[in-house]
Amino acid sequence: MCSARASPKRGGEGSRGLPSNPSFWAERALLLSAGLLFLVLCVDAARLETPTVDEFAHLPAGAVYLDQANFTLFAKNPPLFKMLMALPLTLHPGLRVPAPEAGDLAQGWGPWRYAERFSRANARDFLGLFFPARVVVALFGLGTGALLALWAAQLFGRRAAALTTTLFLLTPVVLAHAHLATVDVGCMFGVLLCVYLLRAACKRPAPGRFALAGIAWGAALSIKYTALLLAPAIFLIVLVWRQARPGRAVFELALVSICALVTVNLGMGFKGSFTPLGSFPLVSGFGQALQDALPAALPVPLPEDYVTGFDAVKLDTERGEFGSYLLGEWSQEGHWYHDPIAFLSKTPLPILALLLAGVAFPRRFFSKQRLPARELATLLIPLVALGAALIGANRAKLGIRYLLPLLPFLYILIAGIFAGLRGRAAFWVPALSLAWLAVTIGLTHPSYLSHFNLAAGTEARGHRILIDSNLDWGQDLYRLPDALAGFELDSQDAPVFLLYFGHVDPGQYGIDYRLVPTLPVKGLVAVSVNYLMGYPYPARGPDGQRVEIDPDHARWLRDERPDLRLGSIWIFDRRNR
Repeated sequence: MCSARASPKRGGEGSRGLPSNPSFWAERALLLSAGLLFLVLCVDAARLETPTVDEFAHLPAGAVYLDQANFTLFAKNPPLFKMLMALPLTLHPGLRVPAPEAGDLAQGWGPWRYAERFSRANARDFLGLFFPARVVVALFGLGTGALLALWAAQLFGRRAAALTTTLFLLTPVVLAHAHLATVDVGCMFGVLLCVYLLRAACKRPAPGRFALAGIAWGAALSIKYTALLLAPAIFLIVLVWRQARPGRAVFELALVSICALVTVNLGMGFKGSFTPLGSFPLVSGFGQALQDALPAALPVPLPEDYVTGFDAVKLDTERGEFGSYLLGEWSQEGHWYHDPIAFLSKTPLPILALLLAGVAFPRRFFSKQRLPARELATLLIPLVALGAALIGANRAKLGIRYLLPLLPFLYILIAGIFAGLRGRAAFWVPALSLAWLAVTIGLTHPSYLSHFNLAAGTEARGHRILIDSNLDWGQDLYRLPDALAGFELDSQDAPVFLLYFGHVDPGQYGIDYRLVPTLPVKGLVAVSVNYLMGYPYPARGPDGQRVEIDPDHARWLRDERPDLRLGSIWIFDRRNR
């Protein structure tokens, strides 16, 4: 006979099948709050900040891809994410997308020359076009957090996942790039999605799952060439999980690779695919070495623009691009320790402390979780493979944004640290970490791009360590009109002098200016930090023409104390000097 006594609810469920455990709702409330706050912060920063150097060219290129299916423009980045960012522009009734001219299609300044024409064609609405594109990027940033939470929860539990995802979403470097219309956050999402789906396929092998992982890799490859660096990681992960069945591993790796190739080709319409290797005018050392080693008639199973774009990027990584600045020194080849210093100076101190604890005491935190070796390997292999390539084999040392694909894997490891805490530490360590980030955001918003941690001297001293997209990417021009109004200029004052690092026309903000000369002048002088530190980058003159700026152009201002700092733009009041 069956017992009349009702069986207990499983998993702490209430009378309607919903979990009654208070921690269940607290974890979800934390995740929901973090996600909403992340979106609010990103949307507000996206609404305010001036389009940055790369955004200026990325968005018009994406519009060209959608409007004309021309992928040659700005081929240094594959087209997928630029098209996604430009997709909201297709709803704009007055949008004009001029056809690129021959000079626009070249590498170098071609994409920015086209962007100038695009901005003139859409002058009235130009600044507003970037907001919906930035919102698209913010959604991918949120998606990265969701993937991170899902993976961390499977390994270390919901509480650790909620805490670590909150830290990730509120980290300044993530917020900095999750509200800009560039491809870096898209690459971070694509890399994480690929490895996550590959892990799922290895845990429960099936051809469809490996095909899905291959499609994800192809999507990541269609966003940024960084995803090519996943190739050895994918090979090793499959080998770790399927070492008992090497024959199946070979089949599964082939399936992943074929699906990735097909995805890249479909995204670019198979344009120029299977062109003979010897037909490409490759300029990088890597590309030329391939042409020397392989038959010239060998068909390349990738679109032509994809191959030439990768070759151009490879040349930058071999030779450097504009030079690399670190700790007050310039180097054309870049310092190998540039990226580690960038990470140490721009990552919040609690995050660094947690990572240090995990490195110093791995058995203390990870052995208690009984984390299988294969799971730990799946986290560490892409972290090491990507990190070694990005840090050790890249001379284009321009910004911490290149390290974004590493962050989700590091934060999943932080979830393991949270799960390993016991006693009072289990409450106070995450509580203090979250409080620290809350204060940091309050002091930083919306200027996340120029954030430096307390040990690096904060934003006030960051220029002594790093510049370029770590600090000054042209994002603060919007702050200049109100700042100039505060100086109460009148007709007797000398004109405003400006040396702005960026491509947006200051006239879009109603700024009337003259270019800062190479000799001292009287008047209000506004200079981007990059130029103060000697960045040899062209500036926009009042007539709209590009003006070459040499490293010593603003040297006469370097020893003067600015009267006002607007993040990446400093103002010097020299009216009485």
